[in-house]
Amino acid sequence: MGNDIKVKCTFSSLWFKNKPDSDGARKIQCDLKPANITIKDLSEALVHGASFRPGVLYGRSKNDWKEQQLFGLDFDHNTTIEEKYNKAIMLGIKPCFMYTTFSHSEEEHKFRMVFCNDKVITDGNYRDKLQATLMGIMEDVDPVCRNRDRLFYGGKGQIVLHPDFDIRINAENIIEKYWKEEYRQFIPDEKIKKRKDSTAAGIKNKDTDTAKECTTYENLNVKAIKEHDIEYLRKVLAHDPIEFENKNEFWDYIYSELDIAELIGIDDPRSFCCVLHNDHNPSANIFTTQNGVQKYRCCSENLTLNIKQLIELLGDFKSEYKAIQFIMNIYNLSIKESQWSIEQRENIDLMISNITLNKFKELCPQADKNIKYAKDTFLMMLSIARNNVYSEKFSNDDGEIVFFVTTKKIAECLGKDYSQSKIDKIGKYIKMLIYHDLIRILDDEQVSKELLFKAIKYSGTDKRTGKHVNFYAIPSWVIQQLSTIENNGVRWKEKGYRIAGVSFDMFYRSEGFDVAASIYPQYKKKKNEYGEIVERTTTKASDERTLKISEIILQCVQQKGYCTEKEVVYILGNKYRYEVTETQIKRSLNEIMDSYGLKKVKANKALKEQYHIKSDGYPNIIIEDVA
Repeated sequence: MGNDIKVKCTFSSLWFKNKPDSDGARKIQCDLKPANITIKDLSEALVHGASFRPGVLYGRSKNDWKEQQLFGLDFDHNTTIEEKYNKAIMLGIKPCFMYTTFSHSEEEHKFRMVFCNDKVITDGNYRDKLQATLMGIMEDVDPVCRNRDRLFYGGKGQIVLHPDFDIRINAENIIEKYWKEEYRQFIPDEKIKKRKDSTAAGIKNKDTDTAKECTTYENLNVKAIKEHDIEYLRKVLAHDPIEFENKNEFWDYIYSELDIAELIGIDDPRSFCCVLHNDHNPSANIFTTQNGVQKYRCCSENLTLNIKQLIELLGDFKSEYKAIQFIMNIYNLSIKESQWSIEQRENIDLMISNITLNKFKELCPQADKNIKYAKDTFLMMLSIARNNVYSEKFSNDDGEIVFFVTTKKIAECLGKDYSQSKIDKIGKYIKMLIYHDLIRILDDEQVSKELLFKAIKYSGTDKRTGKHVNFYAIPSWVIQQLSTIENNGVRWKEKGYRIAGVSFDMFYRSEGFDVAASIYPQYKKKKNEYGEIVERTTTKASDERTLKISEIILQCVQQKGYCTEKEVVYILGNKYRYEVTETQIKRSLNEIMDSYGLKKVKANKALKEQYHIKSDGYPNIIIEDVA
């Protein structure tokens, strides 16, 4: 997508080797104009000194703003590239790319993040709210990034860490999940500023004048939240103690089970006077989303909050940690903690650090190269595993964390859309990670019944149908394990595996049933024509295609000494469809070459002369293995 789909921004193609002086800045202002450009091309232009405004402006001022899909954050103090990238990954808002600015140095990191929303935003206020939310949650952002006409200069020719030109954020999800009232400081809204100035000066507004018409009694629950009166709320709420196995269970309970109306002492949650401002007419209500999450909504202030955000606002908490501790105290909640769980989180933190700081490349160079595009999926699985540290009784025989998650959930956390092709690709990345032994997938027999029940409850499916979430374990990176990971990486390369061909069929044909079954444990059995449960093998249709591909390759090799994959696709494309043929080659080529004494090599000058190859470049060819 990022390589060919274009997005709109305001762009100047003038390149500078250093930060533009006043004359250069004027030239850029004159050159700026709306442009359609791919994210990859934009990134390459920026690191060579071009400039852009994320918003589309048909003029030079913020009043000329029309729409926006790209969003930029500028960091130039108190942080490092790795810290902010890691934070973005943990928040599930991975940028398309990051680049160092003209003033960046190893001692003082100065850089920019560029995000792409999944839709074009044409509402300026909505744009401001998303920009403010991104600035608030990422912290240490240059305040001028809030402006709709913000101009970003280019940099020194370096894209850092792991660009993903296909990645998209979702404004609705981000605002719903992370928005806080304190982020209004990042909104360039004159009306808000004037209202604050008027209030500070003691000028009465409509809400203040008519507040008595709505509120005739003191809400003691709200008063207690504002005063952080834990003892009063513990007594009123009278919540029985609950100890959660991990943080995920804790948050599921907080958002879905706690009653907001009970917390703030409201009798009718359908309509009441907002407890956040002087409300003269009932403008608030409490509702439950399709995902079962309770939300507080104030229509007059256009606010929608979950229970944590509501407590943060009412209690004027300056620390998220303190707000969470307040919730745990008033509801008598706790999360289990043991030396084992602390150790497991430390192990995962070390892995995340090694990946984000590129140290994994030194430890396992070939494996690192193989999983280049699967790293985001791996980091997300590590993050999910970290938040799913149950007690030690749910670990496997090696004492490793066992956790469950759906591929769709991983796609959601990565900010991917719900198209089946995206989910399938992430599924293939997971299989690649399993092959390298970076993660392990477990069979049902390796999972306790209690954990199976949790998974069934979580996914809303019935174990008897076979449709439940997968279970995984994360092996620690001790020296023996790192050796295993790298050896698997070398084998992956030697086998010529490609992500497009990843399937039970590919591993079965190349390395046999045991390897394929270890990667697809829930897929290793099937019913035969007599209804008997037997080991899965390749399908009849797959065998037919493989045989036909073998025949074409052997004919070409016999006639002219070599064959290319493109030739096979061209010859059989009409019979099996081009995409099907291409995928089947990726799955079965290793088996074909082993069976008929062939090998795939890159044609050098000598081979081109030997086989009279006239094409440009040096293509990969299949020839006899005479060694």
